[in-house]
Amino acid sequence: MKKLICLALAALMLMLTACGDGEPKTIYKDTLVITNEEKTFEGAKERYRAVLESLRTRVTLLEESHNQSVKLENPDSYFLDDNYILRSFDPFAVASFEMTDKINDSVTPESAPDIFKDDAGNSSVIFNRDGSGYILQFMNEGLTSTYQAEYDAKTDSFRFIYNEDGQTPELKSEFLEFITVSDGTYVIQSNKSRCYIVYDEDGNIVSFTCSTLKDKEYTPDDSVYGASAATLTVFKSKIDNGKKTDYESIREYSEGVLTHIDTVEDKVNEIQIYADIYASAFVQ
Repeated sequence: MKKLICLALAALMLMLTACGDGEPKTIYKDTLVITNEEKTFEGAKERYRAVLESLRTRVTLLEESHNQSVKLENPDSYFLDDNYILRSFDPFAVASFEMTDKINDSVTPESAPDIFKDDAGNSSVIFNRDGSGYILQFMNEGLTSTYQAEYDAKTDSFRFIYNEDGQTPELKSEFLEFITVSDGTYVIQSNKSRCYIVYDEDGNIVSFTCSTLKDKEYTPDDSVYGASAATLTVFKSKIDNGKKTDYESIREYSEGVLTHIDTVEDKVNEIQIYADIYASAFVQ
């Protein structure tokens, strides 16, 4: 009997605690959910991908819902309508970054040649660690491909650089950075795109600006890895400054409105999408 009373009291305490917490938090399709808090490159990489997936979901659902409305209004020639969005949203498509998925704390200079033999082909594989970062190289007589990454635990940020050096006519260079500005605020930068995104304490997007260059590229010299808060504030103002025709696309989100700007043959097209009209698209 005493045991039953104790169990009943425990259940009552749980109910009171739940009531005290109020309504459970609503998780939407684009809510940022961080599942890996490890202060490592691998942990930061998972957080970067969670932020990117949240960003892509917000933009894609709004633009697809908007396009569906345009189709309903103009079913026969919607693709000719200036309000129809043709350009999909896929920023930070840095193909070389996928190589980092094969790197973890167990990789050593001795094990790397076997781990990367399919990727390296006939090239020699050289792998070295440097503190919390690493350098992976595929080397042969005509081309050296270098993958370099570093992680800063203090700012929970990483920088990745891929570079080709050799005698081939077209050499490739890519980089990617993910910087934690503060709780819920992040910066992402690659050789083509930049983004500054802010979340509230529940993981819902408050605002962001994201741009992708059309012809030009950024370089590692434009890095903001390890930068101060003041520098990152200046960086935010540079995401979409200059001529709009320099950008393939710009997306800005603030106060529930997504502004889509893109250029086709130097013609600037701007579309505004109100998120509350398509709120149902985000319900899980």
